[in-house]
This record gives sequence, C-alpha cells and structure tokens, in this order.
Amino acid sequence: MSDRFADSFRDGAVPMELLRQRAHNLRWAEQAPGVIPLTAADPDFPAAPVIRDAIADYARSGVFSYGPAGGLASFRQAVAGYLRQRGASVPPEGVLAVNSAAAGLALVTRHWLSPGDEAIVWDPVDFLFAHTVRSAGGVPVLWRIDPEAPLDLAALEALVTSRTRVLCLCNPHNPLGRCFRRDELEALGRFCLERGLRVLSDEVWSDVVYPPATFTSWLALEPELAGLGAVVHGFSKSFGLAGLRVGYVAMADPEAAARLLADSELPSTVDGVATLSQVAATAAYSPDGLAWLEAFLRHLQARRDQAVTRLAAIPGLRVQPPAATFVLFVGLPPLQESVEELVERLRREHGVAVVPGSPRWFGPGAAGHLRLSFATSEALLGEALERLAAGLAPAP
Repeated sequence: MSDRFADSFRDGAVPMELLRQRAHNLRWAEQAPGVIPLTAADPDFPAAPVIRDAIADYARSGVFSYGPAGGLASFRQAVAGYLRQRGASVPPEGVLAVNSAAAGLALVTRHWLSPGDEAIVWDPVDFLFAHTVRSAGGVPVLWRIDPEAPLDLAALEALVTSRTRVLCLCNPHNPLGRCFRRDELEALGRFCLERGLRVLSDEVWSDVVYPPATFTSWLALEPELAGLGAVVHGFSKSFGLAGLRVGYVAMADPEAAARLLADSELPSTVDGVATLSQVAATAAYSPDGLAWLEAFLRHLQARRDQAVTRLAAIPGLRVQPPAATFVLFVGLPPLQESVEELVERLRREHGVAVVPGSPRWFGPGAAGHLRLSFATSEALLGEALERLAAGLAPAP
C-alpha cells in the first residue's frame, strides 16, 4: 500500500489563508477569526495533484466550448468504468453529468414525481431529500431510522399509500454513518418491486467507507431490483470538488436515462455542468486519483478514531463510530438550553462551530444531537475537540 500521498494530509497541508477566502457554506470564510468549523462536510485539504494537473492541462488550450448535454463521453465512460468495478452494469449512456449530487436529487424527483405524489424519506437524514421532493411538488413522508436496529419494514408498509411513488435512500447514511448491507438493500428492493415503487439512492458518501464495512451500490443488485433505481453521486466529499459543482445520475437502463435527459433542462443549456469540472472528475477516477483517495481514507479513519476516543471521554455524550462518511452524529445529555443555543454558545465562547441536530438540517429525528465533520488535520481536529469538550463540560 503506497504512502506517497501521506504528506497531503499532514498538519501543515491545510491551506488556511485560502480556506478563509474560499470555504463558504458555514465553513472558514463565514466564521469569525479564530473559530474552527467542523460544519459542512467538505474536506480542508487541496484536491489530488492529478486533478489539478488535468484542470491546468485542459485550461492551457484556451478552448472552452459547449459539451454534450448528457456529459463528456470521457466522463461518462470513466463513471461507467468505476461503477463496473463496484459490480454495477451501467453503460456510459446510462450516466448523466449533473452539477452536484444535490442537483441529481432534484433532477430525478422532478422527473418521477407529480404534484401531490409521495416520497418516503428517512428521518433523520440530510435535509436535501425532503427539500427536493417538495420542490418537485411532492410530499415527503418520514420513515424513522435507528442507527443500528434492523430496518422496520412493518413501519415502512404503514407509510405506503396510493400516492407513494418513490423510496429515497441515503447509502451510506448522512448523518448516522451507517453503510447498508446487501441483504438489507435486497429486502428493500423486493418491497419496492412488489408495490411498484422507484428507488432514488444517494450514494455520494460511498467512497468513504471504513473496514470491515463494505458498500453495495443499488445498481449492483440483481437486474430486476437495480432497474427500479437511479443512483446519485458526486465528487464533493471524497475528492474535495464541491466548488466545481459536478456529479452524476446513473441508471442501469440507458433508455430510462435518455428519458430523464430529455425531461431535463440539460439539452436547452439552461442547466448543465462545466466541461472543466467534468475533466476534473474524470481525473478523480484515474489510477492516481483513486490512489490519493486510498491515502485520504487512511487519514480519515485515524481522525474518526481520534474524534470518537476524545468525545467518548466527555460525560453524557453518546458516540457511535460511523462505518462510513467523515461526520459524527453525537447524542447529547439533557440540556438546560436548546441545541441551537448550545451551538451558538460553542461558537461564540469556545471557538468551535458544529451543526445542530435540528429539523432544519436533518428532520425531527435528529433532536438532541450534534453533527461534526472530521475531514481536517490531526492538530486542527485535536484543538477543535478540546474546545468542544470545554463547552460541553458539566457546570461546576
């Protein structure tokens, strides 16, 4: 196993001045001086060298013409090849370039839902599921999920009505860090097949999985089940390309993907992904890009263990090591203040920013929790955890 990228994640590798200028969405550029943000799930590290080189090489030519509506052929081929390595049989024509995983969720929900249709959404889960369902005119119906308990199919059955059209999955799960087993996905697939439901699987976290957990893509299930689904993925988490706004929707059936493309604004050029961003994403799936990712995962696993060990020592906190993702969902003891007030106090008095477990971000099932990202350096994370510990210490 090569360590040639190990220096990419050392303590001095975090470009602080650039982050303070460029890292928005609750992160460095939007915090007061001295505050360490463990907020939005966006790594603090520069992108892999092969990605930066690909961008520079493409830009050097000076030609920035329109690309194909569905995405560059090289991008679609690279994605299909990557999915094939994961056991998913997806032709390049089954891949559509979209300008982020979030845009992929919106594209699919608009295509699959009519006003008043219902989509089942986990609770808790990232707010974008309910948001994109509502934006499509649909109604999100919440299905409570426990971090470790078996999936409650009886509870799921009780939620299905004549208006139910889609089951939304987040695998691996944000914020719980749960990576679902093949047999769990197969059971969900049979459930949906029997009831005529489609499956929207957000797999944006699927590159960040820690042994012994293993990831199974929805598209790697048997063809009858894989054909129910559309997979959404992006490059913001595992490769740090959030600002390039690039992701994809993948479907086993190229004709279904063609219908999705025709029903979108991609052919009109109202929507679309910059060709430069697709070049960067294609490089991410190159051998050098994937080798960099392996080194990043080793770093993340060490930071996960660092964070879990420190937080577990704080009285009253409930901390479960995530099987995937680089976020921790931390259960809090009973508070004398609201979670939102606690988060504001931690930021103001202790110089650490985290995300509250509130309906705004994750649904009502997130109550009594904090979410924090550990995709930073060892030293920065250590300092942030000490500040968090000081802010959560019981009053004397």
